[in-house]
Amino acid sequence: MEWLRYHIKPEREELPLDWGKIFGRESEMRVEIGFGNGEFLLHQARKMPEVNFIGFELSITSFVKAQKKFYRYGVENVRLVMIDGRFGLRELFPNDSVSHVYINFPCPWSKKKHEGRRITHGDFVETLAAVLKSDGVFELMTDNRQYSQEVYDKILSSGLFRVFPVMVDKRREVQTRYEKKWLSMGRHTYLIRAEKVRSATVERIAWGGEDVHQKIDFLDSGKLKLLVGKVFKSGKKVFVVKEVFSSSNENTHLLKIVSSDGGFEQHYNILVEKHRDFWIVKLDNTCQPYRTPSVKWSVREISKKISLT
Repeated sequence: MEWLRYHIKPEREELPLDWGKIFGRESEMRVEIGFGNGEFLLHQARKMPEVNFIGFELSITSFVKAQKKFYRYGVENVRLVMIDGRFGLRELFPNDSVSHVYINFPCPWSKKKHEGRRITHGDFVETLAAVLKSDGVFELMTDNRQYSQEVYDKILSSGLFRVFPVMVDKRREVQTRYEKKWLSMGRHTYLIRAEKVRSATVERIAWGGEDVHQKIDFLDSGKLKLLVGKVFKSGKKVFVVKEVFSSSNENTHLLKIVSSDGGFEQHYNILVEKHRDFWIVKLDNTCQPYRTPSVKWSVREISKKISLT
């Protein structure tokens, strides 16, 4: 199981991450968002062993395949994070720290109702302009012409990048699994390349993620079950209590929570535990979430709702 060493879990770390400590050296950093089975990331890491590479991916299957592949080739300059790349790029890196960001064949999410899932939705362009170094490069490859034009226009209109003409059917040293698939079907590919010319400011919602807990003197256990299915919403902060589990002596209660911060969704547990003559409401250590506004709010709000007043 040594191949698991590529996987890092920033939820338990102070943000932004100290990448020099993680890699054991200070070096140029490059990021791939949605690395799939890892073909592109492997090629780049082997080609440039002096560079530190970070990959983001949400598919567990892809995560496992990529790690085994890196281990088989003895690659040491790669670290992987299982997270939405938009969140990861914004929250895990300090300003002016990344030299190159790659995205290969992202899902275009063409339907209007799926607009929020597109990689360039929200503050993504501003995030790029914050974390990339001066003259840092962003590259996106897609087989969808309409999507390539949309991304091109959005980056260009920001005024933060020098955007080069879209390159059609640009051949690279390595092809991803999807690239090979689309080419075999006779599709065209479109490569967008942009260089940062101006910095941008972007809000980090998980920085300063202090430990979260609340103390209450008296618990109204009857209110716990009433929370199941209840949706709490305030601005971009949303959370819902999915289930509540209680110990036989009712000195411990576990609440399953799903929260969202502007679309960034997390699943975690809140523990309600008796301590002598008071109760503690806190995040359960078994599944640590990023300390986003909705996570911290959920602990505070649940404490209020279950306190006996």
